[in-house]
Amino acid sequence: MKRKMIRVFILFISVLFISACSNSAEDEEVGETADDVEENTATPEENEDKEENDNNDGNDSLYGDLDLPEDQLGLSIGDTAHYKYGYQDIIREFEITLNSVEITDTAGDQPSEEGNYVLANITLKNLSEVPVIAEDGLSLYLDNENVGGLPWFYIDGVAEKWPGEVQPNESQTGVLLYDSPVGTSYSLISGDSSANANTISFEFTEDEAE
Repeated sequence: MKRKMIRVFILFISVLFISACSNSAEDEEVGETADDVEENTATPEENEDKEENDNNDGNDSLYGDLDLPEDQLGLSIGDTAHYKYGYQDIIREFEITLNSVEITDTAGDQPSEEGNYVLANITLKNLSEVPVIAEDGLSLYLDNENVGGLPWFYIDGVAEKWPGEVQPNESQTGVLLYDSPVGTSYSLISGDSSANANTISFEFTEDEAE
């Protein structure tokens, strides 16, 4: 009988010891969790301002030295635009001259599917410090009173593919071909209008084209 009572007493002591260890571990985990969580006492407005400032700091460090030219809108045939853009760590700068414009309903032996072809003769000068691909500076889209955002394309023998690289301070001349509904006035507009590029546009009428 005495031996049985000793066993019961030992079992009771073991249960108390295990329970005490478990409570101690839980208290320690709760304490560590509370220490790891940083209390945010800022208002929603203050948090929003901080996020906006963080985003602005990133943009400033990325494009702080871009120094874009002013937008140049409403230029005419024969005018030259100064165009510059930045993307990540790439900065490109050009002079773009609209030499002449031709409007016709047939290009080579291919009739227009939309109404007429607009052929813009362009000279591109590289003002960047490194060689560039000519097409990088030719993000010009055609608008008229009936449609907007038409891209240019190639037709062999009419608008050939532009050569590859243009060296610093050198130029290339070629043709941008657009298939457009018939209009009375047209605009060539740069497609990278944003905080990281200035906007340029050339405007001309059907009568001003060749």
